[in-house]
Amino acid sequence: MVQDGGHESSLESQTVAAHRAYVEALAAWEKVVHMASCPMCRPEGLTDKDHERRCDSAELEKERRRVAFRDLCDELGYVPEGRGIGLSAPSCPAGRRVRPPSDTA
Repeated sequence: MVQDGGHESSLESQTVAAHRAYVEALAAWEKVVHMASCPMCRPEGLTDKDHERRCDSAELEKERRRVAFRDLCDELGYVPEGRGIGLSAPSCPAGRRVRPPSDTA
């Protein structure tokens, strides 16, 4: 792979950063959507209309970041490695409940 004065390396760094931003927006969108169905996580007093607006806003941001990432990949010519991009565990109290031991112990 030929680098022209660091342009490709810089573009790759931008693409990795855009991927990280997209993954973060995806996680934020999933969290907002989750609040609609989880009585433990839904903020008190949140109306259905407010929730719908939050979901729409989070989805627009997720899509904006996805397009930015895709466009950078197109310009770069390949999808770079994620370089440690990951998500933390969900913060839902319902997901942290003690689970019964499995039968395969």
